Amino acid sequence: MDALLNLDGGVKPEMVATDNASYSDMVFGLFKILGYNFSPRFRDLDDQRFWRATMPGVVTGTYGALEDLARNRVNLNKVITHWPDMLKVAGSLVTNQVRAYDLLRMFGREGRPTPLGAAFAEYGRVAKTEHLLRVVDPVDDTYRRQMNRQLTVQESRHKLARDVCHGKRGTIHQAYRDGMEDQLGALGLVLNARHRGPGRLRGGPGHLQPPPPAPAAEVPRAAELRAAG
Repeated sequence: MDALLNLDGGVKPEMVATDNASYSDMVFGLFKILGYNFSPRFRDLDDQRFWRATMPGVVTGTYGALEDLARNRVNLNKVITHWPDMLKVAGSLVTNQVRAYDLLRMFGREGRPTPLGAAFAEYGRVAKTEHLLRVVDPVDDTYRRQMNRQLTVQESRHKLARDVCHGKRGTIHQAYRDGMEDQLGALGLVLNARHRGPGRLRGGPGHLQPPPPAPAAEVPRAAELRAAG
C-alpha cells in the first residue's frame, strides 16, 4: 500500500492482486476506504468467514442459498461512530502524512485492536466478503482469471528481476536504506529498459542483445559530418 501511495503518477490500478500476502480485515478496510480493489489469493480459503452487513434499523430479506454461509454480522455501528476519523486517516495516507505500515501498528495495542482499528476491521469485512464471493463464484470466473493474469505478470517480472540481479540471487544486502534504494532503483531501470527498450533478451537471461545497426545508407560518413559542421 505504501508503494501504491508513493507512485508519482500513472493510471490508478483497478485491482491490487497479491499472492498469500497480509489479508487481515484491517488491511481490507484501508484499501477499501482508499478506493482500491484489494484481491489477495487466500492460502486457507476454506477457513475464511463470510459476513453480512445490515444498517441499524433497516429490515432486510434473507440471503437465500447463502443464508447459512453468512452467519457472521458486521458491526456497522463501529464504522458509523468512527467514520469521520476513518476519513481523516485516509486523507493522511493520501497526503503521505503517515505510512500504512505505521498505522497498522498503531491500530493494535497488546494484541487487541484500538476502537479505530476495530472500525477499520469491521469495514474491511464488507470488502473481504465481496472479494470472497467473486472468488468462489461457480458461474462467472472473470474475476478469478483477472486475478491470475495479474499475478502471472507480477511473478514474471519478479523472476526477471531475480535473473538480472543474479549476483545475490535477486536479494538486496545493503545494510543502509540509501544503498538499498540505489540498488533497487538501478534494478528497476534495467527492468524497464528490458521491457520497453529496443533490446531484447534472446536465449535467456544474460543475453541482452542491442538493436541491429542501421543500414549502411543511413550512416553518415565522416566527411559529410565535417562538411555539415
